Amino acid sequence: MAFEKETIFSELIEFIRTCFDEYAVSSLENNFHMALFSSLKGWTKVMLYPARFDNTLLKSLRSVNVVGTGMLAGWIWGGRFIPSPHLYNFIKGFAKKVGCGIVAKPQGVKAFLYGNDLLLASFEEGLPPILKGRPVAVIDRDDYTAIGIGIALHDLKEIESLLKKGKMLTPIVKNVFDLGVHIRNEEFFY
Repeated sequence: MAFEKETIFSELIEFIRTCFDEYAVSSLENNFHMALFSSLKGWTKVMLYPARFDNTLLKSLRSVNVVGTGMLAGWIWGGRFIPSPHLYNFIKGFAKKVGCGIVAKPQGVKAFLYGNDLLLASFEEGLPPILKGRPVAVIDRDDYTAIGIGIALHDLKEIESLLKKGKMLTPIVKNVFDLGVHIRNEEFFY
């Protein structure tokens, strides 16, 4: 499946604009370029690399079979851009505003890293905006790093309502990618 590079970059920038701030957007646009790499299982890797490496990278792409370069920004999966936890953690390091995250309790972190969805019982706090049907980072409360990315099954108001009703076994984040895949399935990266 072919993807328009400009469309994917626009989706990436829109995610950053929604979840972080304009400073993060301008830093990324001014300092990084994007490359797409096909991989197994219908995923296309979206990589960011420093703009200053443009000439070197373009020469390498023509002469060898490159499977990826730079930082993994996310994937194209099911026709949409899904950000990576690497991108989230990278931008969180210099952005003035951080959002689109759900901080998980320790049992939720473990379950998510094993490939499970995040349940309401593991909800610690939400970092708005949390938009139903949109990507959200699952964040370890111990060090506030993103351990994975999922799709929000509920917005923040719905989560608060479910909490009041005591619906603790309700999934609130559909697991799309978690860092546990590094251990569970190394073939994912080929």
